[in-house]
Amino acid sequence: MNIRRLVPWFLVVSAVSVISAVPALTQPAPVDAATAVKAGFTEVSEWVNKSAALIPADKYAYKPTATVRSVGQMVGHIADSYTYYCARAAGRRVEWSDAIEKGVTDKATVTPKLKQAVDACTAAYNGKGDIGQLMANVAHTNLHYGNLITYIRMLGLTPPSS
Repeated sequence: MNIRRLVPWFLVVSAVSVISAVPALTQPAPVDAATAVKAGFTEVSEWVNKSAALIPADKYAYKPTATVRSVGQMVGHIADSYTYYCARAAGRRVEWSDAIEKGVTDKATVTPKLKQAVDACTAAYNGKGDIGQLMANVAHTNLHYGNLITYIRMLGLTPPSS
């Protein structure tokens, strides 16, 4: 076996090995599920809060069609869902309540309730809550943020996530 013929191949294989290892050395550490879910909640809840602030108070009764929730009902529904999912994530056995959605849904009434619900959820995401409930909350919120995007665009406004 001629060693001089093997040296160039050895150098090529060594260089490829080193080059391919560099990206692995520079990649950030993987994020655990709880951190990723918390980041998802932070992002979508901020979009919902900004949407609630963006939509004028006189449009909170607006419904694109009679068979769907009004803006105020949608914001109330999201607040109700935060109360449900985050209480369950914290280990409390609660039943679904649509008290906010079915109550007074003007902007002055529902936006402080949304803030209270977000604050309670933030505490659940900062603790050791049931990851399944927290994930379900993010999924549910994203679903209804999508509804809010449609309402916002129909009102001639630009959604916060755009």
